Amino acid sequence: MEESILLEILKEMQKKYQSIAEIERITREVGESLSRNDNTAVQMLLGMRQEEMDKIDIINRNIRCLISVLSTDEAVQVESWLKGLEDEKSNGPISGKIIEKGKSIQLLLRRTIEIDKRINTRIAGTQSFYN
Repeated sequence: MEESILLEILKEMQKKYQSIAEIERITREVGESLSRNDNTAVQMLLGMRQEEMDKIDIINRNIRCLISVLSTDEAVQVESWLKGLEDEKSNGPISGKIIEKGKSIQLLLRRTIEIDKRINTRIAGTQSFYN
């Protein structure tokens, strides 16, 4: 597998990790602003959060583009690495870093979703998106 492609994918994953970490931070701030009934701050923070989500859409598109130049088998393998899943062909240093970054991203996403669930349930109650 072409190491330069894997390295570019890893770079994009690092950008994605940073954006998701920022979304988590902003989501926490949204919760704090809601507790203070600061609707202006909430609106501003939601806009900031959307900007980060838009960045992630571009990053995901870049990753898909990079994966598209791989063979079908390689693409399937890399996509599993992106989710943090290991396999018998993931013994190289770059693949290991992709897997670790994938695991980190999945953990960040779970934490962010949990925060968002609490906020959404507090605001919408039984009408929450998560119910």
